Amino acid sequence: MDRGSFPIMIGGVGGSGTRLFAEALHVSGIRTTLDVNGATDAMGCTLLYKRPSVLEDLESPDVFGRLWNITESGVVGGRPIDRDDRLLMKRLAREARPMHDRSWLKTRARRLRREASRPRRPGRWFLKEPNLHWVAPRILELDSDIRFVMAVRHGIDMAFSSNQQQLYVWGPTVLGETDLEPTPEASLRYWCHVHRRIADFRELHPERVLILSFDQFCVEPDVVARRLLDFSEIEATDALLDRVIRGVRAPSSIGRHLDEDLSQFDPGDMEFVHSFMSTIKVHR
Repeated sequence: MDRGSFPIMIGGVGGSGTRLFAEALHVSGIRTTLDVNGATDAMGCTLLYKRPSVLEDLESPDVFGRLWNITESGVVGGRPIDRDDRLLMKRLAREARPMHDRSWLKTRARRLRREASRPRRPGRWFLKEPNLHWVAPRILELDSDIRFVMAVRHGIDMAFSSNQQQLYVWGPTVLGETDLEPTPEASLRYWCHVHRRIADFRELHPERVLILSFDQFCVEPDVVARRLLDFSEIEATDALLDRVIRGVRAPSSIGRHLDEDLSQFDPGDMEFVHSFMSTIKVHR
């Protein structure tokens, strides 16, 4: 039984298992936006937020407030996007991006406008887009109801992942290296930067920010699923828990860093990874 009514956002470094957490909410009866990909990523959020220039927008309450208004209009409906916001979306769709061409971005803008103009869609909703962790702190300031879930996978494993999209997109800006090479060492530095920031963010909103381990979800799915449902104020019945964890399996890539040369990493970064992962473990 659904006890809460607040929206939920899900983010994480790419490849951190955000899909599992989104599927858990979807199975629990919480809907998401209509324009999603196979991983349940909200494509409108990719248009609006997956770009380093959004860090400048965070400093402008007016601009960022408009971005969030567009987001809500697209997921809720019944709120056609006005001319100024349409122009903002048009500008964003013209930005050159390494992962998405202009045609793809224009499609996202068109679908956002269409969904905003449809009749209002009632009920709880969630948005899952890995890059949302960059804008979540400001969104929680704008919306006092929304909550944020951060999916985390072991940072040293992630350093050897083939999914380094976020390092490509954000690394040069947030690590201050224009010619950043996508090495495992740089990937770990990015991971640590992101999760130190999220740890600080959680300190400000301990009741509204939940950090969960993908690794633990794979090993103890019932424990992590119950914590996610409790945070979402959804009654964790045995039947629902069974549906949520059905099919959860640990990928063979868990622990892959144990077969790699770790001497390339800063000892302080590795210590942070181990400490951080231990602090987010859910206990029975």
